Amino acid sequence: MSPALRATAGPQSRAIVVGAGIAGLSATVALRRAGWDVSVLERSRFKNEIGAAITVPPNATMVLDRWGFDAEKAQGVPNIATSGYEAATLECFLYEEFTDIAEAMGAASWSFHRVDLHRGLRALAEAAPRPGEGEVDIQLGIEAAAVNCEEGIVTLRDGEQVQADLVVIADGAHSRLIESFTPNPTTVVHTGRSIYRWLVSMDDVLADPALRALYDPATTLPGFKRYREPVNDVLWVTYTCRGERMLNNAVVHPTQPGEGGGDEDQWHSAVAPEQVLAMLEHFHETPRKIVGLANEDGIKVHRLFKRPALDSFVRGRAVVVGDAAHVMLPTHAAGGAIAIESAAALEVLMRGVDGRDGEVMKRRLALFDRLRLPRCNLTMLASNAGPPWLAVPGVEEEVRKYYDGPLPPAGCLPWTSEFREALFHHDAYRVAEEMLARD
Repeated sequence: MSPALRATAGPQSRAIVVGAGIAGLSATVALRRAGWDVSVLERSRFKNEIGAAITVPPNATMVLDRWGFDAEKAQGVPNIATSGYEAATLECFLYEEFTDIAEAMGAASWSFHRVDLHRGLRALAEAAPRPGEGEVDIQLGIEAAAVNCEEGIVTLRDGEQVQADLVVIADGAHSRLIESFTPNPTTVVHTGRSIYRWLVSMDDVLADPALRALYDPATTLPGFKRYREPVNDVLWVTYTCRGERMLNNAVVHPTQPGEGGGDEDQWHSAVAPEQVLAMLEHFHETPRKIVGLANEDGIKVHRLFKRPALDSFVRGRAVVVGDAAHVMLPTHAAGGAIAIESAAALEVLMRGVDGRDGEVMKRRLALFDRLRLPRCNLTMLASNAGPPWLAVPGVEEEVRKYYDGPLPPAGCLPWTSEFREALFHHDAYRVAEEMLARD
């Protein structure tokens, strides 16, 4: 047995984190900072995060800042504006600047290439521990098949069993372990929507005079630029990453025949530019040019799924985080940020805890549920309702099962001021510390 996979022995609290994506690595960084030793089990040889960018709003960047994450080294681009255009005419229906977002909310908003965010989190996880921090071992090519949540026992694909004081399930939207966690039906459901993703060089974009008029950094603040097209029900969102050298594209659309054959790992399913252009038939010719500028990775497609809200993220000695806990459509670009928030809560609640003390662990994990269920399920349900938000029947009633705070009113569009306030103006450390002090 690998030394990192031994059963817990001695006084050091030990966690097993299943999954080395953004959620799993964030939980790992948080727990090591709380003084825990952490073994990370990742079934792939290297978690592949290519082909897309990710936005990290203030609720998550304030956590990254505390961890010492270097946003400039990760080539982050400030996200400080949002705009919307009618796809056929390029008539602007929305424009908001929020250049003061860092001052107003306590941290900046950044856009990263996923590879750069993932690499930075892994570096934080594997850095030499400082006094009071735990040690981390990331094991690639190790697949977890099941979890005994009550005992904290993970069964590996080869039948070996390993044990820890805490198991963090972070194996993604198509979690293999969620059925071990909850007896309720948890199968993800295809929404009937898919997403095309690709990157293009900003040099190529700016070389075209018509595209330069839309994207010139001398006259355009970095942030979301979206095009809506009602005939085919298509939403195309773009924003820059990698120091504004790359333009990320995401086209949400009705799933077409042949788009994704399985229920997972569809990040790498290639699609021909001609199929994308057919979907964009009612778009103005200028943004359509971006399809032909896709970089060497080409255009990928994956289907979009959702799952009913969980009523608890805790069972025994196990906790579920990230997409395994709350499958979100990309409406608010908030899934990764909420996972980082959950990691911050774990750091506060597990700091100085003897993981062998069952009663203390039970109380701390109950606090985690009280902290995270309202935030995570609000964000998931808002994201999965899409731009219609409260106009979707039953959404407000479902949200109110978990969250009793103020809601953005009906008609608010994603990333406008009301949603920024509700979803992103949140200090996960402060809220967790206040709850722990009251307990």
